[in-house]
Amino acid sequence: MKTHPHDPETVMAYFDGELSSTEAADLAAHLHVCPDCSKLADDFFHVSGALTKWQVEILPPGTNDAATLLKTKSRASISGFFGWLRPSNRILVYTVAVGALCVLLFAIAVPNLIRSKMATNEASAVGSLRTLTTATIMYNDQYHHLPPSLESLAAPTHGQPHADAADLIDPTLASGSKSGYRFTYQPLGNRYTITAEAIEPEKSGTRLFSTDETGIIFSNGKPLDGYVSAPQKSQSTSKEVAQRERVAMIARAIELSIVVKDFASARASLDALLIRHRGYAAQLSISGDPSSRGSLQASLRIPVPEVDSALAELKVLGRVEQESQSGEEVTMRHADLAARISNALETEARLKDILRTRTGKVADVLEVEQQISQTRGQIEQMEAELKTLEARVDFASVTLTLSTEFKDRVGELSPSAGTRIRNASVSGYRDFRETMIELIVWILTSGPGIVLWAAILVLPLLWIWRRWRAVQSRLHAAA
Repeated sequence: MKTHPHDPETVMAYFDGELSSTEAADLAAHLHVCPDCSKLADDFFHVSGALTKWQVEILPPGTNDAATLLKTKSRASISGFFGWLRPSNRILVYTVAVGALCVLLFAIAVPNLIRSKMATNEASAVGSLRTLTTATIMYNDQYHHLPPSLESLAAPTHGQPHADAADLIDPTLASGSKSGYRFTYQPLGNRYTITAEAIEPEKSGTRLFSTDETGIIFSNGKPLDGYVSAPQKSQSTSKEVAQRERVAMIARAIELSIVVKDFASARASLDALLIRHRGYAAQLSISGDPSSRGSLQASLRIPVPEVDSALAELKVLGRVEQESQSGEEVTMRHADLAARISNALETEARLKDILRTRTGKVADVLEVEQQISQTRGQIEQMEAELKTLEARVDFASVTLTLSTEFKDRVGELSPSAGTRIRNASVSGYRDFRETMIELIVWILTSGPGIVLWAAILVLPLLWIWRRWRAVQSRLHAAA
């Protein structure tokens, strides 16, 4: 093994100019005679030249050190799918994503809210009809006649209750509008009808409710399921029931279509006819121009003894286009209802006797009271059905259609182009205004809920995303 008087560090110090003049002269003489040290010196010379030519990379603007550069690169690497976008574009994409989420929440939540609101309004309308029925019965018992209007059931402004202000319902219901429904009360002699119609169909409610003196609530013309009529006095004594059962009970239904020349005169004659024969209109609608070419659809109720003479007077109004009559015998049904009511009354009497003499457990007493309550509800429902059946027998149902004979007029011309353009402009402005009002109302009504749901869903996701970015940044920094 060869030994050298100078080690590699001394050779490197020689090229760096760190040796004294004596040591440098001694090492230079050695390099001339030693090939190994001369080769090592050449290697050091080339490395020094390469280091001299090497240049440090300039950092991008806004970065101060290598750690900042690494952090910037790590952010770009964890941008995921949106890494190729500029920061401003990424903000736009995130905003669009949040907006799409809000629209999805709106599409899901708003229909449910509307349906829930309509169901609440409909339940409130049914409850209001029951309240009005009970109030009408109490008013009739106290003042011996039906209330003339809903206002007569409200509280008096001062003093004691009286016939014009009986203090039986709240002022809101007495005004005729409550919980999105409009209530219409119509007295008809010793009978009455109350209808509840949605103020904004498909928004505040979808069904039409009605009731009458029977206490039965109808939904779109059909009895409401599970309804128990309001407390009322049974007006069918056993003698009257026996008398009805001895004769055939026929519910008459008549359809009549008449074409008249003078609609206004025929309309006035119809009103006088109903008063003269003690009938009433259960439903009536008029379309067209009532003064000239109107048409009328009505469902009339006329007492059976008066129906033949009333029909004869109706046919005099004009030309009869169509007539049909039918009768439904309800004798057996009436007898069945009467028997069921009698049996239920006997059952109720026995249960009351048991309740008076029972001295057992409290649970047994409560069970008997519950059975009495169920029996009473069944009795009232059957009595209401019996009364409705008797009303169908006592009053014939007449479906009347009055239409005007068409006569074209020479003097009537279509509107000019200018008038039509103006009408279209006015209609467009009115629709735009209504649309803007509806939009503002919707924003004020649904906006807070949408913001709340967006905050509940978006804020946790945003927090998780920031935590994930922080973890990724720390991992890249550690790498």
